[in-house]
Amino acid sequence: MSNSIQSQITNMQSYTNIQKAQEQAINGASKEMGQDAFLLLMMEQLKYQDPLAPVGNTEFLAQQAAFTQVSELQKLNDAMSVNSQVTQACSLIGKMVAMTDPNDATKFIEGEVSAVTFSGGSAQLVINGSEYPMNNLLAVTEMPTSNNNTNTENNS
Repeated sequence: MSNSIQSQITNMQSYTNIQKAQEQAINGASKEMGQDAFLLLMMEQLKYQDPLAPVGNTEFLAQQAAFTQVSELQKLNDAMSVNSQVTQACSLIGKMVAMTDPNDATKFIEGEVSAVTFSGGSAQLVINGSEYPMNNLLAVTEMPTSNNNTNTENNS
């Protein structure tokens, strides 16, 4: 069973990554400084450096290594955020939730989470057959269990 859950989480992560790639293709490149921009800045720094006190190769390598490390840490952080959201959303399946209605903030929606979908990089909870954004979540409770045990007393 845990292999099934793990494969579902892996499928959701893959789907999320595909959606992010499609989103970047539609919206264009991100506004973050990439490796190409860093190399251009480094070339400009070389071009305008003081010829009497040139910067050593080791300093450039250290700058590039630090930039690469920061870039990879940002990617890791993004991946961890997606994984965290996937895990949190999946843990809500079968639970009773209360959330604000996205169409009317004065109303509340209550029900059991029957499924989770991922759209636009965010989780949608399926409650009573409709999808609602996970960020509208207010409360989570366990499903009430029916207690069919009847206590009978023997009076002898």
